[in-house]
Amino acid sequence: MEYILLPLLIALVIAVLMEVIHGLIHLLLIPNFIKSDNISLGFTYFGGYVYTTDVLLKSRACLIYIAPFIVLSIILNVVSGLLGLYNIPLMLFILFNSIESGTDILPLILILLQVPKSAKLVNNGTHTYFRADPKNQFLKLGLDKFSTKPIS
Repeated sequence: MEYILLPLLIALVIAVLMEVIHGLIHLLLIPNFIKSDNISLGFTYFGGYVYTTDVLLKSRACLIYIAPFIVLSIILNVVSGLLGLYNIPLMLFILFNSIESGTDILPLILILLQVPKSAKLVNNGTHTYFRADPKNQFLKLGLDKFSTKPIS
């Protein structure tokens, strides 16, 4: 029985550690994250989250979404391979981060496909809105190309 519980406990610890580091990378890339009152972070049943209602440039939002995948799944993988530091816990860490990063890739794709180059984005609950022209209202980003419902 202990032969089954110990690997599961190790995998759980690795997953929690990965969630914390993954979230910290998101957090560190949010402008003025130390001073901002518009940021929240925590854990749910589905994993960790970092959330801001600050207005972000498209380029900054893309960087925030993709950074944990690049740092923890690509760069860490290449560096550990070059240094010969591969081991099972590290491979699990990289695998768990790659799976977790899947939740960041969909919004990134939507932003890249639907948001104009110089637009600004803002989150409101589970929805993301963008505005290309400061005179216009924010439009809702979504899977449906025509789901551009304005908000004030």
